[in-house]
Amino acid sequence: MSDIQQDPSQTPPSASPAEPTTPSNPARRALPALRNLWPALAVLAVLVMAWQLLDTRYALHALHEDVARRFAEVDVSSREARQLARNGQDTVQSLQARLAALDNRVVDAEAQQTALERLYQDFSRSSDDRGLQEVEQAIIIAGQQLQLAGNVAAAINALQSADSKLASMGQARLQPLRRSLAQDIERLKALPLADVNGMALQIESMLGDVESLPLAFEHSPADAAKLASKQATPRVPRTAKSPAAAASAPLAQSEAASIAEQFKRFGADLWSDFSQLVRVQRLDRPDPVLLAPGQVSYLRENLRLRLLSARLSLLQRNGRMFVTDIQQSRLLLQRYFDTDARQVSSLVDNLRQMESARLVVEVPPLSETEAILRRLRLTR
Repeated sequence: MSDIQQDPSQTPPSASPAEPTTPSNPARRALPALRNLWPALAVLAVLVMAWQLLDTRYALHALHEDVARRFAEVDVSSREARQLARNGQDTVQSLQARLAALDNRVVDAEAQQTALERLYQDFSRSSDDRGLQEVEQAIIIAGQQLQLAGNVAAAINALQSADSKLASMGQARLQPLRRSLAQDIERLKALPLADVNGMALQIESMLGDVESLPLAFEHSPADAAKLASKQATPRVPRTAKSPAAAASAPLAQSEAASIAEQFKRFGADLWSDFSQLVRVQRLDRPDPVLLAPGQVSYLRENLRLRLLSARLSLLQRNGRMFVTDIQQSRLLLQRYFDTDARQVSSLVDNLRQMESARLVVEVPPLSETEAILRRLRLTR
């Protein structure tokens, strides 16, 4: 602008007079126009600045509202976060409480498991001990039956029960004891034993026949001789003839036959009377004892009691008492009962056979089994 306001009459000395001056005239004409535009430009600038200021104010207001809204959202979020944090803390506390309870339960469960394992070990140990005690008791009973009563069947049953108990326990260390028990059972089964059941049935049959046994004094020797003579007397057979043959037979033959028949009858009657006069009696035994009716019932009851005692001794495998009762029963039969009767003689023969029966035999000891059992007890 300082260049425009210079005096046009002042020209630089170096300028040439021939240089044209036409270009400086439009510039000079634009100066007044420019002077008139300055207020407008200033107003425009003010308006622009006002508009910018107003726009900036609106922008700041919007920014303020946005910031306030954001702050509100952040506040709500922080409240929710605090609530969530509080809920999380409550949840964590409840979980910690549950975890502590679970820890306590785990500790209790471990303690119970330890106690149960200890109890199981004690129980298994005590069950093994109890099983061995039962086996030992069975072996002791078998030995007592063999040594005291000679009851081989009861000893076999006791040993078999001990073997079944060992089999139920199922332990390898008990196999030697089982082998020894099996050997003892086989040895006992191989022993020659009497037919106890058969003899018991025979004695039972004898008990039923006691009431029907005939007594010796009821059949005297005279009656026996008379019966024998009647049985020994020959009987003449009578021949049956038809009526036609009898009519045709001569009269003399019929009379001779009748006379011969009468003589035979007379001889038979004479022999019968003579046989009653002569008595044949055995001298190797005394006369039969005469008993009153009341004593007869006592005699039969005594015989029945002897047979019952013999059967009881037989079932108990008591050989000495069995032989004694059988001998006494046989002596009663031979002394007071009719030994000629078939029923009595068969009973005497059966009793004599029972006397020779061996109820008690030499049994093998259970020493090996008892030694193995002692070793197991010491190991236990």
